[in-house]
Amino acid sequence: MRLITLLCAAAAAVGCRALEPPPPKAARPVGRADVAHVAAGDRAFAFRLYSVLRDRPGNLAFSPAGVRMALCMAWAGASGETAGELESVLGLSGDPLAVHQANQGLLAVWRAPAGAMAVSFRLRVAQGFFAPTERRPTQAFIELLQRHYDAPVSPKDFASPDTARDQINHWVETRTEKRLEGFLPKGSVDSGVSLMLVSALDFEAPWKAAFDLGLTTRGKFKRPDGKSVDAMLMSRIGDLPVNDAPDAQVVELAYATEGFVFDLIVPKDAGKFDAAFDEKKLDQLLAGLSPKETTLTLPRFTVGDELELAGPLEKIGVHSAFAKGSADFSVMTGTRQLHLSSVPHRVRLVVDEGATAEGTGGGKPPAPRGVVVRADKPFYFVVRDRKRNLILALGRVNEPGSG
Repeated sequence: MRLITLLCAAAAAVGCRALEPPPPKAARPVGRADVAHVAAGDRAFAFRLYSVLRDRPGNLAFSPAGVRMALCMAWAGASGETAGELESVLGLSGDPLAVHQANQGLLAVWRAPAGAMAVSFRLRVAQGFFAPTERRPTQAFIELLQRHYDAPVSPKDFASPDTARDQINHWVETRTEKRLEGFLPKGSVDSGVSLMLVSALDFEAPWKAAFDLGLTTRGKFKRPDGKSVDAMLMSRIGDLPVNDAPDAQVVELAYATEGFVFDLIVPKDAGKFDAAFDEKKLDQLLAGLSPKETTLTLPRFTVGDELELAGPLEKIGVHSAFAKGSADFSVMTGTRQLHLSSVPHRVRLVVDEGATAEGTGGGKPPAPRGVVVRADKPFYFVVRDRKRNLILALGRVNEPGSG
């Protein structure tokens, strides 16, 4: 039973040798103090990045927690101004070892959260560095990535970019059990790659209460340009956390695994709302949630276009890491000959009834009761690890597809 598939990919570019890490050492339990090292800056980073991604047309999806964890790996190999910029943009503080230990603990928790049934919750993670074969990492850096991130450092012959691309794609497919295929699209790799950091995350979990497939019906979704397109509209009635605020309606749906939630945000005026959508606004909307009888209409949808984050990251303060001759990743290799080449990123998110993988719906929607929330126009979503106060996915849907 599939409800949501989250595939996250972030890439950035370290001299290295082939090394596939053994299973990482068991992580110690992650506590509140540990999580504070990575959670404190999560929302701020999420919306700093969103502020430069919001102008993209169409649907948008990215993983703030996934991108931050990948960049923590780059930060681990950086020094000087490069490390300082990454630390500032990521909102990191305190002992670096504590940050890496917290990330290690979070990976362990996300892969096997307490109370989750093996058949109902899966989190597949693939992350690691790829660089030209002539660059050699330090043993200390190799061991840090293995221990805290279960990440390899692997050489690739970027003089043959298509071959390197195929090899990296195969590695990602293997690590994610083929949930993420074609991670790097054609033409995305060239012979000038200096340092590439790949991270892919696949999150799959059912709703705590599935939608009734018999209530799903074909309807219309109004795009931002005013045109309507076909969509399969799911429906449910029940007591749900809801906030019918002046500028937007918010409904929170729980996953079967404790602590993971999907927040749906339906603006009453999308243009005005988007300009004001930031960390503070999200917290205000979530603070106003309270259980009420709610009639919810939500389309099936899939989002997951590739994003190149090099430009956006530079706009929010990561400068020297991308500058040849100025980047300082000497902790990785003992030299300053590496710089980040690109940061491709992808989140694939699939939302459906969660009741069955078959069937088309075609039933009759229920008569509305209580607070009526209809996401049949542009809306936003936030997938959160609520227990640890982290955003796994953030984005908007301008067109859900016909289902």
